[in-house]
Amino acid sequence: MTNNKIADLRKQRGWTQEHLAEVSQVNPRTIQRLEAGEDASLETLRMVANALGVQIGDLFESISDSNKGKEIEGFDKQKADQTHQWLVLHKFYRLCLIVGFVILMLILISLVSLTDNDRILDIAGIAWLILWPIGLGVIKVFQTVWIEPRLSRKYPLAESLNPAYNNDLKGTTKKHSGLWIAGIIILVILMIAVIWAGLNFYLFKLFGI
Repeated sequence: MTNNKIADLRKQRGWTQEHLAEVSQVNPRTIQRLEAGEDASLETLRMVANALGVQIGDLFESISDSNKGKEIEGFDKQKADQTHQWLVLHKFYRLCLIVGFVILMLILISLVSLTDNDRILDIAGIAWLILWPIGLGVIKVFQTVWIEPRLSRKYPLAESLNPAYNNDLKGTTKKHSGLWIAGIIILVILMIAVIWAGLNFYLFKLFGI
């Protein structure tokens, strides 16, 4: 392969060869050989491309070996397809979990509303509000611990090491970061409210105050 752009891509980011080797999890000597124009396996090129946030084909201006070029082009397409499928299914499963949780919460509040006891309604209402941030937290954990590993096994080329892939997920995380902070604050406030309501209830029962 000729007209290697790895050194230029690395320098654009202000990285040394050692840093690129560390980020891509390859030997520094491998980076030196690649930048010198030596051939490498697709796996090595994949790891370097992931670290630089580009497709494998973008590492080279031209590829002298036509068979190698076709192999790289096919690999890049397969990787892009798997990353797209990963993201689509990830969003779909998350939406299903949230919709299911909302339906469950609506069923719970409907059942509680059947009682005529005001004290039970007050406590159940507070507990119902507390369940929202807790439920969203459980969904987040389930998504991270169960769904994402299985999607990654199904689509092994859709790697989280890909900066472009990470940026997509980071964008989603940033959009919801304010909601997570608000949820935690609400949870703390509601826990204090429950404790305060419980103390008042027992004080009233014991001392009539």
